[in-house]
Amino acid sequence: MTRWIPVCSVDDIPALGSRRVARARGLDVAVFKAADQRIFALLDRCPHKGGPLSQGIVFGHSVACPLHNWSIAL
Repeated sequence: MTRWIPVCSVDDIPALGSRRVARARGLDVAVFKAADQRIFALLDRCPHKGGPLSQGIVFGHSVACPLHNWSIAL
């Protein structure tokens, strides 16, 4: 993909939080903001058991899967 698509304002994402972005095709995307204000995006699905990462707890540059607390690097 050669162009950016705006999905929300950075201010819409709480520090140590996330927002889920629905896509017309494919899996939804989770957009995260770390405590240092860095922004990360991942598919909204834990690679281990498929949990919704957008509902996990953000710490450092990682998120804990809400299903089983598996830590995923952002």
